[in-house]
Amino acid sequence: MASLADVFPAMAASPPPDLVELERQVALELAHVRDSGPTDPVERKQLFDANQLEQKGEAAIKSGDYKSAEDSLLHAREILRHLRELSD
Repeated sequence: MASLADVFPAMAASPPPDLVELERQVALELAHVRDSGPTDPVERKQLFDANQLEQKGEAAIKSGDYKSAEDSLLHAREILRHLRELSD
């Protein structure tokens, strides 16, 4: 008989703490940049892209694909930091 961990591997293991922290940081950065409300169409597109990557990262965490989650979140953070530099 298969154990629950064999059937649902994503539920058996928690995401690494550093990945959870990365997701939290990206969510906060996203909120900060969103609050500053970039008006330039290119910057708004970049904000949209960062938001999509953050959502993709969240979904990947839920599915247990931690490598994909990390890649998406790091890319989102890179875009958000660029946008924050432009607004400073």
